[in-house]
Amino acid sequence: MLEHAAHLLILLVAARLFGRLALAIGQPSSVGEVFGGVAVLFLIAPFSDDIPLLQNLVGGPVMEIASEIGIFFLLLYTGIEMQPKEISDHSKQSFAVAIGGMALPLIFGFAFAWMMLPESAWKSTQALVVGTALSISAIAVAARILMEFDLLHKPIGEIIVTAAIFDDVFGLVLLALVTSMISIGHFPGLTAILFLGLKIAFFFLTTGAIGYFAYPWIWRQVAKLPIPGARLSGLLVFGLAFSLLAETLGLHFLLGAFMAGLFFETGRVGEETYARTKTVIGNVTLGFFGPIFFAYIGCNLDLSAVFAIPGFLLGLLLIAFLGKLIGGGLPAYWGGLTKRHALAVGVGLSGRGAVELVVASIALKAGVFTIANGDHPILSHLFSALVITAVATTLLTPVLLRWGLRPATDRPSKR
Repeated sequence: MLEHAAHLLILLVAARLFGRLALAIGQPSSVGEVFGGVAVLFLIAPFSDDIPLLQNLVGGPVMEIASEIGIFFLLLYTGIEMQPKEISDHSKQSFAVAIGGMALPLIFGFAFAWMMLPESAWKSTQALVVGTALSISAIAVAARILMEFDLLHKPIGEIIVTAAIFDDVFGLVLLALVTSMISIGHFPGLTAILFLGLKIAFFFLTTGAIGYFAYPWIWRQVAKLPIPGARLSGLLVFGLAFSLLAETLGLHFLLGAFMAGLFFETGRVGEETYARTKTVIGNVTLGFFGPIFFAYIGCNLDLSAVFAIPGFLLGLLLIAFLGKLIGGGLPAYWGGLTKRHALAVGVGLSGRGAVELVVASIALKAGVFTIANGDHPILSHLFSALVITAVATTLLTPVLLRWGLRPATDRPSKR
């Protein structure tokens, strides 16, 4: 037990320290938390064999369990942040931006991986993992950058955030397909796809109906219970129950956590319940489980991908950026935005975040990258390449937006 506590302590301190450093230089804290895990991997883990308390520091069972819980809380909190009513403004234009911004990197990412990966029964699954990872946009990254430029509540900001919301929902559906392919080892046939579609529809209809119709009555009753933390327990019960339903249907549990949080809004649960519970979930997620999860991802990073497969890594980076820039920017331009603002929309969607790392980590834990032809150089370094892509796009997005939006009236206001 003592060594497990020591492992969590080291990882948490490293994640928070590097997360704070990332914020100090204008980057999302999650990027710094990943680097915190990298620091543990390269600066502390090499000495773990000589110190009994640090043995199995990287890849130990407690770390893995904590990271799984971190995924649950991250998606629960993401759902709470993604209020359905916020999707209504600019929804038509944002939907077109989201479709383009998701479809282009998905298609080109899949095609590029299919062309580069070795032949095997798992090739389609591996290629879909790559395409899905590249199609994700991070709401938290986009929102933070837009707040920096005072654009969050202007049309360009609303389009970017709403499109990122749609992208995350689409990403979760794609994740369900990836999870199904991981379980059977190949792209499902037409019957299996239809059956998967029915299961996805059943899941979203069931959880959506409960969230939309039953949440108001349930939370009124929960608020009356003379039990400390009843609201928090109630939300966790729904998150775990929805997650269990997702797993039972052959989907991934994080879909349940996401849906439990999505309908947890003031209109259904009350302002007091929403505010208090969101604060607690946010503190637990952003203060402990989130940093542990991102640092755990960093602990799995192998920088040799930069030297072993530089061409493949460069291809991922180009698809990640150009896919969002063209796929999201063109619909924004066709929808009435100026060229500069349309480019800003594409750039704003380029930052990746938790969901892409979740997709990569799920595939890694399932052995998708090693189960067939695992000694192939690209497969051996594919997880590292995806994490590097996520970090690089998140780092470059605010830099490019700062450059692109600096002229004219879009310059951030001075305070």
